[in-house]
Amino acid sequence: MNWHLPQMARNALPKFPGWWWLAVPAACIALAAIALFFTWPVQRGFTNLRFWFWLLLLPVLVSSAVMAFVLSAALQVRRETDWRHLFIDRKYAHWQHWGRRSLRLVAFHCLTPEPDIASRELGLEGQPPQAPAKPAEIIPVQPLQLGESPLKDILSQTLEPLSETLRTQSSIEIWLYANTPEEQARSAVEQYWSAKLKKRLPTENIHWQSIAPDAALLDNWCDEDISVPRLVIALHLLDGKSQASASCSALLFQRSSGPVIKAPPFRPVYLFRPLVTQSHDLDADFPQFLAAGQTDAKRLSHLWDAGLHSRERGALLALLDEHDVMLPAQGRHDLSLLLGPASPASFWLALCLAAQGCDLGQRGQLVAAQSEESISLVQLSTQPAAPVDMPVDTILRYPLAYLAGIVAVMLALILLPADRDTQMGMLPWLGGGLVVVAALLSFSVPLALRLWRKRLDVEWHLLEQQSHD
Repeated sequence: MNWHLPQMARNALPKFPGWWWLAVPAACIALAAIALFFTWPVQRGFTNLRFWFWLLLLPVLVSSAVMAFVLSAALQVRRETDWRHLFIDRKYAHWQHWGRRSLRLVAFHCLTPEPDIASRELGLEGQPPQAPAKPAEIIPVQPLQLGESPLKDILSQTLEPLSETLRTQSSIEIWLYANTPEEQARSAVEQYWSAKLKKRLPTENIHWQSIAPDAALLDNWCDEDISVPRLVIALHLLDGKSQASASCSALLFQRSSGPVIKAPPFRPVYLFRPLVTQSHDLDADFPQFLAAGQTDAKRLSHLWDAGLHSRERGALLALLDEHDVMLPAQGRHDLSLLLGPASPASFWLALCLAAQGCDLGQRGQLVAAQSEESISLVQLSTQPAAPVDMPVDTILRYPLAYLAGIVAVMLALILLPADRDTQMGMLPWLGGGLVVVAALLSFSVPLALRLWRKRLDVEWHLLEQQSHD
């Protein structure tokens, strides 16, 4: 399933003509009267019960049976239409439930050359930071000892605010990215765990990322049952090829359900399923991204730009205005203007800054990032999304009009003028026929529902494939 929601056409419900209720009985009585006019013996008189049986009772029973069958056919078409609409509503509710899945960001911290960047950018204290004239480096403040990794001090400063939370976890998995040699980064993390947390970190719990992870990683995590908290560490240092400011981010995730990890300095922030789309599909996917109802679109008042190209940034702002998401001028935060050009780790830095904005009481955080041709959008909130109610199946499954028609025919046959023995002899056959028809209906109706569902699944699948083709 993806963010594209196929638009299946809703059929109009058929209307049963009201004049049938009078026209069919009247026509049957008229035909019976014409037949009796040529066949009824005059000497029998018109007070005979058989005359009124043939003139009124039998035509009414026959017309009731005919109308019951016609009504059943109309109800069958209506039932098929209702089943189609229920199928569409269930698909939409399932897609919406899928889109509202989230991770719980229970602890986070970012280390940049500009301290307290989020608080100052949100206007809560001081002056907004400005991009330095040249890229700024994170400089270690302590001399290295023999055998220590040169990254130990940077990672220690990044993980120190999370130390109490990390110390209470019996096990943890780490996704580590750094634009430095793998051995330096791994040894720095292991040395911090040993020196500060007094624990041994198994080597298999560190997942080295040779390429900077992006929003697709979080999209996969939303579908996984995370039993062990997961820590993302994204480190970017200046080197000869880098044109971006240095930063180091740490984010600790757990599944959205279950007990909250004890983290006194932080308020848990919900990070919803990201939208990862191609830039040319943004116009089609963004409205459905908002329709999922992750957070209230009217409260999206902060946009953190983690490296969008100018064309994509203009397209996103135009879409926000088109859908009445009014961003104030002070709610647009461009990291390239704050810390310099974007780096592969800018996405995680933007998540940290947006999460800090949520933690400081600023609701409505949206993070936008770009990698090659794809664009990622992530919403953050201190509240989980409201649960989605699945539509209830209230469709009448068994065509009772058929049974009503059969009962009418049975009554007509029972009331036919005949001796009592003949009537009693017909009862077992009529009863057996009724049982057989009821048994056939009990099998045919569920079979019809399965066939309808299969046909609708095929139609949905073809529509879902059409956008990708």
